Amino acid sequence: MVALLLGAMAASAPLRAAEVQAPLAQAAGTVAVAKFDGINVRSGPSTAYLPVGSLAYGQSCPVIGRDTFSGWWLVQCPSGVTGWISPDVVNVVGDPNSVPLYAVSGPQPSNPEPQVPPPPPTYVGWKTSYFANQDVQGTPVLVQDVPDINLNWGYGSPGPTVPVDHFSARMERALTLAPGYYQFALRMDDGARLYVDGQPVLNDWRVGSIREINTVRYVDGSPHSYTVEYFEDSGLAAVQFVYTPSAPPTPAQPPPTGGLAVPQNQWLTQFFNNTDLAGGSIFAQYTARGLYPLDVDWGSSSPAPGVNPEYFSARFEGVFSFEPGDYQFNARVDDGVRVYIDNLLVVDAWYDGYKEPSNVFRQLGGGPHTLRIEYYERAGTAFVRVWWNRIN
Repeated sequence: MVALLLGAMAASAPLRAAEVQAPLAQAAGTVAVAKFDGINVRSGPSTAYLPVGSLAYGQSCPVIGRDTFSGWWLVQCPSGVTGWISPDVVNVVGDPNSVPLYAVSGPQPSNPEPQVPPPPPTYVGWKTSYFANQDVQGTPVLVQDVPDINLNWGYGSPGPTVPVDHFSARMERALTLAPGYYQFALRMDDGARLYVDGQPVLNDWRVGSIREINTVRYVDGSPHSYTVEYFEDSGLAAVQFVYTPSAPPTPAQPPPTGGLAVPQNQWLTQFFNNTDLAGGSIFAQYTARGLYPLDVDWGSSSPAPGVNPEYFSARFEGVFSFEPGDYQFNARVDDGVRVYIDNLLVVDAWYDGYKEPSNVFRQLGGGPHTLRIEYYERAGTAFVRVWWNRIN
């Protein structure tokens, strides 16, 4: 109910503007005259309320009330519009003290539905992000869902926001392949590289015409993250990535002890029938790198002909290429492991039991470096995995 008072008497509890009812009889002789053209008549006594009409310059409306808080006038116009007008935009003619007073509360705050952020997009195939540079850096200028990496743009570009030359792309996907050996192959113009779980598997990051690189790796059947990065310099642009089941690679037998050669991108492996790498090796072979640089699991079996299933040790040596930077070296092992780079000890966990040691090597220079991994098995299951990540 409207609290209606006469003269300068105070109004009672505040009302919402929508609850104010115009009196049946107008206050005699009191009118508001518009001082400007196009002034708003609003649904409540402040600019926070929506307009319900407007007045032209000189147009007048009878005054039927006044808000005690703001001083706005309640008018009832001959056009049928009833609403509130600011005292700053009208002249009031007549006796303003003869109109009723209202106490009107402010507009009810809106309660919009909370904005729920849209879910991140899902990708059925390869999430492919394109960059307007050759370095796979910055914010992507285009993102696509690509079913297969079999892309040939010729002399064109992947999309209108991607330059024809000097662009790059990153393709990402999680894949679960059946356990076994696979040949991974990249075909590209210009450069491309493949990572699995952040580990480099294939790398030919240079300007050049169409060519192919490949390798055979063992996959353990669990899900892994695959990333292909590509860049285009100029001219033709194409990249293709395929993986097919393959026979296991046949490890080449090294020459007799005394002429052992440390290979590139794989391991010279020597086994000893003791836990401290003592004496001459019992067996030697080359071990191909897997999805991780070193990843072997012998369970409870002998690792090689003539080698004990327990109380044995092994030395793995290989030459691997690095980009300059800081690297974290990691291991997952049962029992003991030591990791050296260029004869500098990086990881030292030479004791029994399962463990996952790691350590950081700062400011490693770019180019080839010799890795040596020493391992021993005391009893039970035997496995060792070693990998590294650049961290800057």
